[in-house]
Amino acid sequence: MEWMIKCVSKPDMAARREATIAAHIDHLDKFKAETWYSGPMMVGDGSNANGSFRVVDFPDRASTKAYIDTDPYTTAEIFRRIDIEPLRPWTDVRQRDYAQTDGRAQFVVIARTDPQSPDVVPAGVADFLARHQDWLVFAGALLDDTRAAVTGALYVIDADGRPGADTFLADEPLSRGPDGRSLTIERWRFGHV
Repeated sequence: MEWMIKCVSKPDMAARREATIAAHIDHLDKFKAETWYSGPMMVGDGSNANGSFRVVDFPDRASTKAYIDTDPYTTAEIFRRIDIEPLRPWTDVRQRDYAQTDGRAQFVVIARTDPQSPDVVPAGVADFLARHQDWLVFAGALLDDTRAAVTGALYVIDADGRPGADTFLADEPLSRGPDGRSLTIERWRFGHV
């Protein structure tokens, strides 16, 4: 089963992160087969890490939690928050198979929606993915803890900076609507897998 892990750093963790990076990479190397995507969340201009984002494949939440709890970044208390959500991929390209383009920026986008059936791709999403396949690195359905409902979508995109990301998201179908749906976009960078 796939899982999204999003970690938010405490303030002023750059030195601690740098001191821990070698042990963190050693930890990641133990889980190459399980890792779809891994890399740092970045401040808006991409100059500094302010968290971590991963898509991983573990059999259950307990295994996923054990993986992130034993990461040296976690044991060094770099993160102030760790979110783990069930995920069902709509695309099957992994980070190590993605042909990165120099000069482009990556973003993690989370679109929230009203709960929907997990058995089908929500209305409009298939067309949206087909129209934007040149920018799309990864896409998947975020699920509730029981995996009984789609609660949103996760997109990893590769765009020409923030204006390109905004263009990509202009017609994203799940974040539209009157019921308090939302869309977040955060800078990310391909990391070690």
